[in-house]
Amino acid sequence: MKMEPAYTSVGKIFEYRPMFFIPKYQRAYAWEAESVEDFIKDLKNCFDRRKSHIPVNHFFGGVLCVRYPVPGAVNQHEYEIIDGQQRISTFTLLMSCLIKIYKELLEQAKTSEDANNEVILEGRLKDLSERFIEFRQEVQRKVNSVEVLTVSRVDHPFYRELIRGMNPSPLRDSHQKINYAYQTLLKAVRTIISPSKLEARMDDLEIIQNIIDNDFTILYMVTDSKEDAFRLFQVINDRGTNLTVGDLLKAKTLEILEGFKDYQDGCETFWDDILADSPSATANYLNWVYESYKGKRAKQDELFDTLLDGFFPEHKKHKTENFTNIESKQVYQTVKNIHEDIFRCRKLLEGQWLYPSQQPITNWDRTRLNLLLKELEHTLSVPLFLAASQLEHKIFSEIVQIVEKVFFRYKIVCNQHATPLKNIYYEELRAIQNNPSSYNVSGLRQKLQNLIKLKASDLAFKNGLETLEYKESGGNKPLKYFLMTAEYYYQWYQDGSTGTPLCKDKSRVYDFAGTSIEHIYPQNASKNFKDENLEPWKNTLGNLTILDPAQNTIGGNDPFDEKRSLYQASSVLLTRNLAKNAAWGEQEIKNHKKLLIDIALRVFYP
Repeated sequence: MKMEPAYTSVGKIFEYRPMFFIPKYQRAYAWEAESVEDFIKDLKNCFDRRKSHIPVNHFFGGVLCVRYPVPGAVNQHEYEIIDGQQRISTFTLLMSCLIKIYKELLEQAKTSEDANNEVILEGRLKDLSERFIEFRQEVQRKVNSVEVLTVSRVDHPFYRELIRGMNPSPLRDSHQKINYAYQTLLKAVRTIISPSKLEARMDDLEIIQNIIDNDFTILYMVTDSKEDAFRLFQVINDRGTNLTVGDLLKAKTLEILEGFKDYQDGCETFWDDILADSPSATANYLNWVYESYKGKRAKQDELFDTLLDGFFPEHKKHKTENFTNIESKQVYQTVKNIHEDIFRCRKLLEGQWLYPSQQPITNWDRTRLNLLLKELEHTLSVPLFLAASQLEHKIFSEIVQIVEKVFFRYKIVCNQHATPLKNIYYEELRAIQNNPSSYNVSGLRQKLQNLIKLKASDLAFKNGLETLEYKESGGNKPLKYFLMTAEYYYQWYQDGSTGTPLCKDKSRVYDFAGTSIEHIYPQNASKNFKDENLEPWKNTLGNLTILDPAQNTIGGNDPFDEKRSLYQASSVLLTRNLAKNAAWGEQEIKNHKKLLIDIALRVFYP
């Protein structure tokens, strides 16, 4: 392997109009706030030492590049950054901050008609812009503007506008990180340099230039071999920021597809979208997708290898044999499938229905998914729903409503361990994957019924509901969900509660965020009608119902006899039923709690 390592300053590698670019298998910009703050501490330290006339070097680690000649240009090369893109990108962001401040000083010099400093500032701007932003290049008698650094495909349009002062809007997680780094560096430079005269500020900016040109050092390694670059590409560390599993899978699949440009380009586009979320969100999505196909969790300490072997077994052949077009197409199709599944993950986390709106599934049925995943946050069920998205929409809806009722009863109220529930989900999703066309939901229903009998019996459920109370500190989503669900099934309960629980009027769909929990005996009763006997009961289940926000505001903390007319006019049947009481005391609270628990015992069963 031919390598040309050199211990040099950062400024040196930007001295001769290089053209750096990020290979498609590399990740997007990934430095978190901590890495940016560390960079600024290094900058301030070097600045203070130079101001004290005792400059010090700061070593930033290695930068590895593949060198390519530019056809038609003399002594001009492009450099593909294999390792060190986070640092190189941050160096150019820093220099673009200097350019921005220099432009401000130039305007100041022009305004004050300071011709001498105006000439100096124009010279510095020209030099920095050509070294770190873009320069003009002649190739075969044609002159073009060439960018010094081209970052990843998804980041470059944003990065290009940002370093030119065009204030672009961040569209993805990596854009947010680039923007944070730029804005934080800009603020730091403004703090570091002197706030006084123009000349003093120019001198301080020149010191920062000298730090880049002399004090910030790297081990710069250059190779001319693409094959060597792929061999050297591995898990790298940029100031503590490891490549994520998503980054590594992207790199590996694009490496496998080298030589199959159409498939490689298509996969690059898919991966760019897959990796648009935060690293933690992407890791969750990839785990859920893996679980939905394999019916088991990937081992966290072997996550990359597990996902690589599970999703892309073709990579093993790629090491030892010639890769065929058929195998390349299969890799492409797998990435495409992962991309589609991650799109579903995003929709599921937002509680969005995965199918087109069609009868007999109503808006009420669709909201059950929203309640389960967004409001109750039962993300453990996501792999099951990914697998179930292959099924007909009526079966999918049936699974949602079964899981919803069991989760509330088993986990939220009875507080049982999630593992038995997860294991049932795994069994079912494997059954779905094995033969979607013949899948029958009765198996899921029976397994969950058995789990309920074993771990969340009627007695355990009843005892759990007895303790369900309104928390003044917040966290009342499960309580609101329960009251709303009891209301939806109340008409079925009044009609005898025979057969499968049924919401008889699905045209009434209450907005979860907009629906309020109402304290029948007021939460904050005034001294005039405060009842010390009822105070201990005010946050208990029997003293609660639901109202729309407008009614809740009107009722406020009025006593029951003043709110009865409000309850009589409510669209909520349970609330309207309360108005039948002539007064509100301990016995009425007990009666209301008993009613709610009786409804729950009949409704919350798979």
